[in-house]
Amino acid sequence: MTAFLPQYDSDSKHRKTTLEQARAEYQYNHTYLSPLAVVEKIPYRDEFSCKWIIQLGERVLRMVENHIKVDGEPARRAAHQQRHNWFSDLVRTASCDFHGIARVVKETLGSLPVEGPAESLDDFAAVFRAIGLPAIARDYHEDSVFAEMRVAGPNPIMICQVAELDDRFPVTEEHFRAARSNDSLEAAKQEGRLFLADYKLLEQVENGRFSDAPKYVYAPLALFVVDTDSRKLMPVAIQCRQEPGADNPIFTPDDGYNWLIAKTIVGIADGNYHEAIAHLGRTHLFVEPFVIATHRQLAPNHPLHQLLQPHFEGTLAINRMARGHLVNEGGPVDHLFGGTLKSTVGLTLSCLRTLPFNDAMLPRRLKNQGLSDTSVLPHYPYRDDSLLLWGAIRQWVADYLAIYYRSDAGLQEDTELAGWFAELVSPDAGRVIGLQYDGTPPSLPYLTDVLTMIIFTCSVQHAAVNFPQYDLMSYVPSMPLAAYSPAPTKKKGATLGDYLAMLPKRETAVLQAQLGYMLGSLRYTTLGQYGSRHFRDSHVQQPQADFEKRLGTIGETIEGRNRSRRPYPFLVPSGIPQSINV
Repeated sequence: MTAFLPQYDSDSKHRKTTLEQARAEYQYNHTYLSPLAVVEKIPYRDEFSCKWIIQLGERVLRMVENHIKVDGEPARRAAHQQRHNWFSDLVRTASCDFHGIARVVKETLGSLPVEGPAESLDDFAAVFRAIGLPAIARDYHEDSVFAEMRVAGPNPIMICQVAELDDRFPVTEEHFRAARSNDSLEAAKQEGRLFLADYKLLEQVENGRFSDAPKYVYAPLALFVVDTDSRKLMPVAIQCRQEPGADNPIFTPDDGYNWLIAKTIVGIADGNYHEAIAHLGRTHLFVEPFVIATHRQLAPNHPLHQLLQPHFEGTLAINRMARGHLVNEGGPVDHLFGGTLKSTVGLTLSCLRTLPFNDAMLPRRLKNQGLSDTSVLPHYPYRDDSLLLWGAIRQWVADYLAIYYRSDAGLQEDTELAGWFAELVSPDAGRVIGLQYDGTPPSLPYLTDVLTMIIFTCSVQHAAVNFPQYDLMSYVPSMPLAAYSPAPTKKKGATLGDYLAMLPKRETAVLQAQLGYMLGSLRYTTLGQYGSRHFRDSHVQQPQADFEKRLGTIGETIEGRNRSRRPYPFLVPSGIPQSINV
């Protein structure tokens, strides 16, 4: 490996000692979230940085300010104000007291300022005071916006192209024409314009309770069609449960409030799928074994370690924080989500292992779900923006690897790389499903794809699923995380009161709003900004500069697109962090 860094010596005693120390520090645990591989204990170097803690503190301070303005009860308001005064001093002095911040978060979220059911939609808007009311509140109920959430929402890779509908969802020509009077179901089939969102996986979720109130989450089916005129996706029909029957009708846009309730049930399913699978499972927990294996198998000056390390900053710490403060008994997930905590976590664990690594790569997944043909589905902001970024990352990775590996033969000499792959797929270590490794070195193109997938997930994919939590999910009617009344069993007859009864109480709305703000507005680090001193090899300077330039051009392209479409801001490169750190 003559092209490696001058200080790289795979046989040196120092390197072996360094790796032995790393293996002692980074131990796997397969019981915390069985059967997944997570770290046993986080080394000090992987704790949150002071800068990150201060940024979090600023958002928590705003969250406390929101509590003060929303809460009308004098004693609680005084307690919030006292907490705010102490905490503002902490933030102003740039304190890195993470435990102090965590205590304020717990106390604030545990003291919700309003109680009782919403009497009107205005009650949900009223919980936004110090934090701004997201724009989605204006038009979330429109059919076009409901369809837009499938291609530019928090869970933007859920739909699949379908040629036929199976017996679970017996949509007829009559149903179709109730939604699209100038089109036909048969024509849509023949032209490949039908798309289905199928939430069958949610059948395994057990309905939960909170404060002795029952909650509901369903496994709906929702049919969409690409409109022949606008060429945009539009909703056609919704069935709230998987098994058809007289008490499980197919709803269409002419069903009044029942249609709005059915769309809300899809939104609830989408929110639960998004948080448990697309967000927690397929970004946060997906990446953790790669963080551990990189420290254990690749010495700090190994080229792959240097490439990946910035994309792992804060990941182990935020995953631990999620386990201890979000996905815990009585915590926010237990409160907000429709299912029991146990069944929700079970959904996360099972679904992370149902999408093999290779199939999760963006181009392959889009193709497998029938989403890659722009002539059939021309309006798809997530696909179009994310593919630009996938291509830019892949080119950067390819240029970087070319410095150190002249051919596949160079990979065969890299014993640390072999150990990295072997550990990732080992049932005693990383347990990564579907990563291609049979004991022989990977090809250079495959290694390029693997590293692209890791970096893309740490940066672009996490941004796509994390930042909509404020813009699109914090206003409860746009995407509640549980229903509080059963799904309708008749086509007609629902009222505004029935719709409001399905939505969470006001205290739950406050929790969802403030948690969405805290998690969906913190941006720490920026994709491509490695700094001038991170890579010690001068050969990296030009490829790094080229990557930064490509990201700048992509940013201009996306900003231009956003001027001619409903803005999709989540993948503008300047707003994408390097790593999963929130």
